[in-house]
Formats: sequence, C-alpha cells, structure tokens
Amino acid sequence: MAKMGRLTPDTWGTTMPAHKPAYKKGPWFYRDTEAIVLTYLTDEDAVLDMLPSDLELVEPATAFMVLEFNHMTTSGGPYGEVYTGVLCMYEGEVYGYTNCVYVTTENALTMGREIWGFGKKMAHRIELIKHGTGEIEGVVEVKPGHIACKTFILPDTNLPASALEGLPLAVLKVIPDVEGGDKPGLAQLNSVFFTGVPHKGPDGKDELYSGEATLEVDKISDANLPVLQVVDAKYMRMTADLPYGKILKTY
Repeated sequence: MAKMGRLTPDTWGTTMPAHKPAYKKGPWFYRDTEAIVLTYLTDEDAVLDMLPSDLELVEPATAFMVLEFNHMTTSGGPYGEVYTGVLCMYEGEVYGYTNCVYVTTENALTMGREIWGFGKKMAHRIELIKHGTGEIEGVVEVKPGHIACKTFILPDTNLPASALEGLPLAVLKVIPDVEGGDKPGLAQLNSVFFTGVPHKGPDGKDELYSGEATLEVDKISDANLPVLQVVDAKYMRMTADLPYGKILKTY
C-alpha cells in the first residue's frame, strides 16, 4: 500500500517551511531601537516613475527615510534596517508608499517579503555611529565598500512624543507565477501601521530629538530618490510593536 505523508493542512505552520516555520506568528516586539528619521523634498518625475498607478502623489514631492538599528526583536534578533518612501494618497487617506528597504538579517528579509510584500534586499552594513562632536552618523553599506546612503544629524532639541506623526505604510506585493506567466501569481496593494514610542529618560523626558541634518544617496542602490532639501530630521530611542496589516487592493 502507498504510504502518504502525515503533514496535513491543519498541522501546517503559519509560515514557510510548513513543517518548521522560519518565524512565529505576530505581533512582533521591538525594544531598544535607535532611529534617524528624515523628511526631504525630492524630484517629482523620479517619484512618479516608481509610484503605483492607484496612488496619487502628494505635492510637493516629499520623501522620507528611516535608518534604524533594532537592538532586540522577537522577529529574529537584532538587525539594521533602512527604508524610504514617498507621501501619497489612496482613497482620501495619506500613506507612505515604501519603495526601498534594506535589512541585515535573513528573518527580517523573509518576514517583510512574505507577510506584507516589502521588496526587501540585503545590506552588508547598517549602522548608527555616535561621534565626539555630538553628531550621529547613519550609514548604509549595500556591498562591502559601497555606501548607498549616509546621513549626519546633530540632535540638539528635545521634543515631546506628540511631535511624532504616525503614517500608515503602503507597499506593492508581487508574487511571481510559478508557471512563468507574464502576470504575477498574486498582486496586492497592502498597508501596515508601524510607529514607535520614544523611551523616557530618568527625568521623564522623551528620548526624541530634532536637529540639523545632511543626507547623501547614491544613484545605483534602491535608496536613490534625489535629495533636494532636508526639511525635518529626528533621532530617537524607541519601543515598537509590529502588527499585521491590511489589503487595500487585490489585482
């Protein structure tokens, strides 16, 4: 008699591989995260070329970059991450369409692609460096010796947590057709709301600071939206919970 496998759908794990999932079910918890958050004006034509046709550009063309190091997570340990996006509208609501994400560990890459559809890629190094001048440097090295972006911020003004503005992220999830067809096997416009809560110092002040900043990006990485003018820069230490998202549209 034929011997059939014993792994049935009711015993599948919630992620792949089904017999031993690479990561556990969410939500996921992030503790002791350091982040530099930059908002900058960018080139309208560059944005329109990568913005999905269901999304409306918010003018003037405004981009953001979050460069962070997560010292502790339940989603696969510590890792560095950088992501960029642009302000846009979908059905009357403002989103940050995320066009670029680099991370430094496999679990962070796999989760982001499989669950929400972030087009994550691996980076060699993502680091926040504190200098004796008081400046904090954020650097993304895609390949050894290839600096994709670099920022310096001089945090000098303490802000309350209320100065942070929450923004749902939007992402285009595209899964290839297993038979090689021209159309994807699955295509969704998805969103997720991820925001951090600044730590409080012993004096009760929120660990959130603003200051002057510079930002340079190269032209060959995904973090290549032109920087015309940095309009806001913040540094913070924070805690965050990462939830599941929602489907905005299935194609």
